[in-house]
Amino acid sequence: MGIRQVGEGVGAALGSVSGAVTGAVSGAVASARAKAGPDWARRALETHPKPGVPLEEEWEVSLAGLIGRLPHVPGPAVRLLHLLDGLGQVAVGPEEVGFDGESVAWGKVLEIRCHSTVDLLPDVVVEREVDRIREFLPPVPGRRWLVTRAAEALLTVALAASAAAERQERSLPCEIVAKNLIGRPKNLAGGLFAASALTLIPEAGEALLAAARERGVPVTVVDDPMTGLHAERAAQLRGATDRLAEALRRLRATDPEAEADPDAGRSKAEVGAAALAELEQLDARRPPRD
Repeated sequence: MGIRQVGEGVGAALGSVSGAVTGAVSGAVASARAKAGPDWARRALETHPKPGVPLEEEWEVSLAGLIGRLPHVPGPAVRLLHLLDGLGQVAVGPEEVGFDGESVAWGKVLEIRCHSTVDLLPDVVVEREVDRIREFLPPVPGRRWLVTRAAEALLTVALAASAAAERQERSLPCEIVAKNLIGRPKNLAGGLFAASALTLIPEAGEALLAAARERGVPVTVVDDPMTGLHAERAAQLRGATDRLAEALRRLRATDPEAEADPDAGRSKAEVGAAALAELEQLDARRPPRD
């Protein structure tokens, strides 16, 4: 099952989430975010635990995980948010590797491809990634809030990544070529969040590449960051930074944070219990993977 199909399956499952449960997740995270400040996503990513080299255990970073690191977010709510891993995730370990909610066993990986940070932030990507967030979440109560929080986290870390790339352009291992069920090659490419995470947590890329080389998986540099005119590359990165900053400004201008909290007055235990009950129902309906 491809990344788009995973997203459609998650969207269908989330369509059954009741307004009470969506409000529970939204209310809990809204309260936590207010305590953390507007730059919470970048700080959460920069302080995220780093993977070891060589890898001895599974390592992951995701949009849902960043939200889950905010204080006072109940564990069941974080588990519910992890249904949105198709929006942005990097996962690597001794057994599997993957991006955006889809992982493959190392034994099926044919090649790891590295791309320059410059080519991961063209104009089309910013709008496409925000559109993906909307596609993953059906029109349920609290949808606008959830879309805004996920988009805010995405744009914040992407802005930090593009600023870092201005200082030092990098080549990121953000594309996997692997065998599908019938043995044919398929491509798993990380989205904007995955590229940003690999930029801001270079240890993740180093661990991924070390695991690939240890297993004899070829590594191909598709775009060498040392090629091309420096001035042109710098202009591209500045343009990407400006676009991300403007997109984040527009997003925050329409932030629904001030809207009435539909879950006001509920305790953390009540919020967690409601989210866990709904999660158990959704887990039974999750779509199968390859």
